[in-house]
Amino acid sequence: MASEPDLIPGIYIYCDRWCERCAFTSRCLQFRLEAEEREGVEALQNFDALNLQFWEEMGEALVQAMRLIREIAVREGLESADLQKETVHSEPPETFQHDAREHPCASAALLYAGMVNEWFAIADELPDTEESLLIHPPPSLEEPIQVIRHYQYFIYPKLVRAVEGRLSGEASSESEMEADGCGTAKVALIAIDRSLAAWSLIYGEYPSEEDSTLSILVHLDRLRRSVEVLFPAARAFIRPGFDA
Repeated sequence: MASEPDLIPGIYIYCDRWCERCAFTSRCLQFRLEAEEREGVEALQNFDALNLQFWEEMGEALVQAMRLIREIAVREGLESADLQKETVHSEPPETFQHDAREHPCASAALLYAGMVNEWFAIADELPDTEESLLIHPPPSLEEPIQVIRHYQYFIYPKLVRAVEGRLSGEASSESEMEADGCGTAKVALIAIDRSLAAWSLIYGEYPSEEDSTLSILVHLDRLRRSVEVLFPAARAFIRPGFDA
């Protein structure tokens, strides 16, 4: 099966581990091996087409998210400089004692995971919320909540691995390690992008929680900018299959 021309070698190396939402399952050896007995290739291709449409729609939501953040900031009196602030700058690696878990980007990602838990805990106590949003979300919010929950704890370990690659690359001057760091950082950036898009779809649905939702949007936006500063080549990294 590995010799089939339609399969993309190594596509699973820099993926987001969400096969149910992947648009390339029919071209991934790892997924094909797991799904061989359940699905045919044609069925997988149809499945991929639906997922591709889903992520295209989420891409449009990301554009709306960026516009929303800036519009709300103006309304709330936030200065543009506040939105441009980064969680971390390109400081020398010794600042973090060679422990990627202590890097401000990693800390910000961990803080985000906690912000998500707090937001849903408060939302579940609202008078109009009859059932837990995580267990029985409204149909219009089911997909955005799925996106948020999938990436909630995904961003932190990816950023830790990316920073570890950067530190190892600087210590050993091995471009391969640096490249892996950029590839992993790109996956983290994509997870942040998609989370931003999902939160923008939730904003406005719960007026009493608009401030906390805005805080999450601004926090994610700053984290996104910080990762782009730390890994300036990450966006240009070519992931097998996904980007070429």
